[in-house]
Amino acid sequence: MHTESLLEVRNLKTYFFTKKGAIKAVDDISFSIETGETFGLIGESGCGKSMTALSIMRLIPQPPGKIVNGKILFENKDLLSLSDEEMRRVRGGRISMIFQDPTSALNPVLTIGDQLSETLMIHKGLSNSEAKKKAIEKLETVGVPSAEQRINEYPHQLSGGMRQRVMIAMALSCNPVLLIADEPTTNLDVTIQAQILELMNQIKKKYGGSIMLITHDFGIVAEICDKVAVMYAGEIVEYGSTISIFYDTVHPYTKGLISCIPKKGKNLKPITGNVPNLLNLPKGCRFYPRCSKSKDICSENKPSLVEVDKGHYVSCYLNGDS
Repeated sequence: MHTESLLEVRNLKTYFFTKKGAIKAVDDISFSIETGETFGLIGESGCGKSMTALSIMRLIPQPPGKIVNGKILFENKDLLSLSDEEMRRVRGGRISMIFQDPTSALNPVLTIGDQLSETLMIHKGLSNSEAKKKAIEKLETVGVPSAEQRINEYPHQLSGGMRQRVMIAMALSCNPVLLIADEPTTNLDVTIQAQILELMNQIKKKYGGSIMLITHDFGIVAEICDKVAVMYAGEIVEYGSTISIFYDTVHPYTKGLISCIPKKGKNLKPITGNVPNLLNLPKGCRFYPRCSKSKDICSENKPSLVEVDKGHYVSCYLNGDS
């Protein structure tokens, strides 16, 4: 890990306390994102990806949720130590987030222009007319045609792809240095997915910021990410450069995700079983009940995350070092 990283997450734990017990949504994870880097956080639904992002943004509902341990260092400041007012200035200004479902994230009773302008007026102190002008510019930047007309329309009048572009425009409106994108291509057709990913790449190159991309699709990770962390049941099980993860894969779960990438002439190989109940986690390795290569030790002792090559970390007894 590097202290000069734009974002460094250290030993983060986010739990949800219920009558049945503590749900360990994020359980002692660490990673870093460098300036200008695209970082991928990948795993199945329910593994803790979105909760990690919401923890960084300090949007965990309290109660029942609580960040019980760790540090989130952003530009050398611990976000967990900031006051609510200080965090509001960071959120939307220095760090922005594209939420998974633009339909629910956009307010249905406000025009696109009103929603974009509000962000600019709050964080940049612009007047209504200045914010409207800047909003049009941002819509044009993300490829929304007839932007002057679109700002007067409501979310339901736009297609799914256009709503996602509006969400990206809102996230970029204050020129954040870190953009968190939570499944930005979910529910979009393949052509629109490709356009959104290319747009994000172009924006990163133009503004020099960093992107944290949350996804369950290793094909997307391979296309645009520099570094990747693989999450399973609230933990990071493999972490490193995208090249090392793809070509020197160690963890059986990572191998399973990669085998799910559609390839011409080859049948998909789904991972058998389901993600464990976070209220009733296995004693040892959390993946061992689904792992075809598990050993006796896997069911008793949890492997630690160790460095198997420079910058490549794995939590698995198969590497021989855990």
